Amino acid sequence: MHAPTTTPRLRKRTAWDIQRAVFLALFVRELKTRFGGRWLGVFWVLLEPTAHLAMLLVIFAFIRHRLLPGLEFPVFLLTGLVPFFVFRNLTLRGMDSVDSNRGLFGYRQVKPIDPMLARALLEVSLYSLIFVTMLAVMGWLGIEVAPHRPLEWLGVFFVVVVLGFSLGLVFAICTDDLPELRSFVRILFVPLYLLSGVMFPVATLSESVLPWLLWNPMLHAIEISRGFFFTSYHVIPQVSLLYPIGCALVALTLGLMLYRVRRHRLLAT
Repeated sequence: MHAPTTTPRLRKRTAWDIQRAVFLALFVRELKTRFGGRWLGVFWVLLEPTAHLAMLLVIFAFIRHRLLPGLEFPVFLLTGLVPFFVFRNLTLRGMDSVDSNRGLFGYRQVKPIDPMLARALLEVSLYSLIFVTMLAVMGWLGIEVAPHRPLEWLGVFFVVVVLGFSLGLVFAICTDDLPELRSFVRILFVPLYLLSGVMFPVATLSESVLPWLLWNPMLHAIEISRGFFFTSYHVIPQVSLLYPIGCALVALTLGLMLYRVRRHRLLAT
């Protein structure tokens, strides 16, 4: 007599297994949407910061030696463009993520914060690739691109990511009932781009306007990150990393509180 065969019992999926599968599926969906379903879309993603860099290099070439003695202007510009684009895209794409994925909320495994996290990971991955690629090209051209204090620079970049994601979460919830406000939020990023120290060192600003601009946490983050990147860059004493860290923590706390209160409203289709 043969012993009766028993079929192996399937392992029950844990909550973490389900969450990981949902997140991976949303990330792949965002990836295909961002690239238009074609690998050619990768080049369009790379084109935006490259076009900004080339345009600004032409505009500021004749004054770069006066403003930035001893610094490579292309690298200086890149270290301002990439953090700001990451911050801007995390905020704006996170703000739009609920409406863009509302049809998926019919599946009980998908929560409103899941597409926000997937978009955030995609944006950070794309711009990290852009940053490393452009630094590699500049290094190949003979430009000094090695960061002075890379770990500290990465820490500031992480603060920028948390700040952008948190504001995206706050705006996604606050504009859910008033989507017209999203256009106003997008418009605000135009002057913010000009006032965040992306194109110029903060030390060149007038003492009369500097106290007003210091309310902008991105000005602090970009200025301090450049101090960690360049050995000879002069960071003004008025900036502090504690300010963007505090803004990021306040925005994250506010966003999570609003999400806790409004999560069921966001699920409405």
